[in-house]
Amino acid sequence: MASAYTTYRSTGNRRRISTVRLLAAAAAAAVLVGGYEAHWSWTGISGKTATLWDWISLLLLPITVATVPIWLSKHRELGRRRKAAGLVALVVFAGIVLAGYLVPWGWTGFEGNALWDWINLLLLPLVIATFPVWPEIRAELRMHHRLLLILVLAGFGVAVIGGYVWGWGWTGFQGNTLWDWLHLLVLPLAFPTLLLPAALAITAGELMQDEPSGDESASIVP
Repeated sequence: MASAYTTYRSTGNRRRISTVRLLAAAAAAAVLVGGYEAHWSWTGISGKTATLWDWISLLLLPITVATVPIWLSKHRELGRRRKAAGLVALVVFAGIVLAGYLVPWGWTGFEGNALWDWINLLLLPLVIATFPVWPEIRAELRMHHRLLLILVLAGFGVAVIGGYVWGWGWTGFQGNTLWDWLHLLVLPLAFPTLLLPAALAITAGELMQDEPSGDESASIVP
């Protein structure tokens, strides 16, 4: 009897969750259509105010935090189809980025955004998303990974020199002062080294205080 009631209750919960999801998807679709097609001004959504760049800026952090740690920590357990799908999605996105700059496609909002803007967009979400699996990443680093990292850092150094010394406009570095670099780097560097450890220490301390000691728990038992 109890198991039948539990099954009925879990089925009802799943139905309610599915209904909520459908309603949320319908509401989101209505807002998007109303903003882009019907030009509802109250949405603030249009081809000028909500380009692909704007949507990436809005959604990148939650998406990376939800998916990147799983991909990095469980990549060996993922099937070939999922890996292939991820690779295809990455290639398609790279193609859209190139087309956004070269065609250019105005709806992407990429044109006018330099390397500096991409770093501002990507750095913090990637640090927050990958930080939980840093020990696993360090343990699996091989020589070719280290060489690739060195090449990336060397390329970045060349881009910085080219931006400031040779005036490479696509980098967006020229004109950015030390203060701008601090704005770019302080939070991504402070999060894994200072902010998160401090938050975990405070949380652990509060949990320790909330747990009853052995004497207190013994006194509670009649």
